[in-house]
Amino acid sequence: MGWFGLGEVVWLGVAVATVAGFIVGYLWYHPRGLGTVWSRLAGVSLEDLRAALVPRSIVSVVVLALTAVVLNVLQAELLVVSVLGGALFGAFVALIFRLAWGLLHGAHESRPVALTIIDSAHDVVALAAIGAVIGAFL
Repeated sequence: MGWFGLGEVVWLGVAVATVAGFIVGYLWYHPRGLGTVWSRLAGVSLEDLRAALVPRSIVSVVVLALTAVVLNVLQAELLVVSVLGGALFGAFVALIFRLAWGLLHGAHESRPVALTIIDSAHDVVALAAIGAVIGAFL
């Protein structure tokens, strides 16, 4: 099947990594975290965020799970099979693909740089957590 084989996926690791990524997001965007600042910069009220909690959570879990599957396959192929290695790999992927591209899109959309930094830094931490968990299971 080529290099992207789902036979290498450790499904329990994907499940745990998905939960870890979700917890990072919950804490990151919680009003006691950066949620209040983020909502002000994004122009979204905390009430609107609460009202859309269930659909946002469903989308988050699906995206996090798909991300964990892809990181699992990449880490298995590249032999990134430790917690520290997985954390560094996940953070590196996020820095390159999320922070750089987030800044690019943020500039085109005239978004506040602080908003892009909050979102991108979240992704770096979340992907580091997902990569670390996957590394622990490989």
